[in-house]
Amino acid sequence: MAGRSHQASSEGIKKAKQALDENSLNQVSLAEDLKFSRATVNNFFAGKPVDRKYFSQICEKLGFEWEEIVTKPANEPETNQDSSINIDGLVQDVRETIKPLIQERCGTMRVLDMTQPIGLNDIYTNVNILQRITGTRRLGIDEFLQQCKNEDFDRFGLGIITEKRVPGLEAVKKYPKLMILGKPGAGKTTFLKYLAIQCIGGDFQAERVPIFVTLKDFAEVANKPSLLNFIIQFVGQASRL
Repeated sequence: MAGRSHQASSEGIKKAKQALDENSLNQVSLAEDLKFSRATVNNFFAGKPVDRKYFSQICEKLGFEWEEIVTKPANEPETNQDSSINIDGLVQDVRETIKPLIQERCGTMRVLDMTQPIGLNDIYTNVNILQRITGTRRLGIDEFLQQCKNEDFDRFGLGIITEKRVPGLEAVKKYPKLMILGKPGAGKTTFLKYLAIQCIGGDFQAERVPIFVTLKDFAEVANKPSLLNFIIQFVGQASRL
């Protein structure tokens, strides 16, 4: 609710008074326990506006959520108890709509000198990711010389990877936003396509909708839409398949 205060409904006040009796409290002892003024507690039980912070704490003390007893503004509709179910259903509908397009764009890879594309799962290998970019580290001369050994001479100047590697799927689960960096041919695109295929197949984060957007496709689309509008067009294209 947008306001800074809440009011208890008539039914909510009855429920609050019943909770007082069940907890062997009265309005005076409740105010003392919470270290509130008596006026604050009296206003609560009179259905008058009470600062929402105090309102919430009184409800918590009495053993219920503030949403259960608050007065709904005239212009605020009742909460739809099935909203989460509807959202879940909508997510699954969108997933089914875009599934053919995701499978078409991400399910195969073209390999040089091969006339036909090959299935992604036939060539994919598990990816491990470094959480920090080793190339940005700065070493002093002494520290650099300590790390140089005779057996590592063929890698002189290339650095030594000492960072712990994290499985790619674990990194995606752990971090809500990721930027995958790597050299050309390191497998960045293959990994992202694999994520999309695993997601749309229900094997990874099945409650989400995967959207695979390449920078090339986004840059070349007509009328230069925003990323959000581009995604909307992507879903619309899938629905026409």
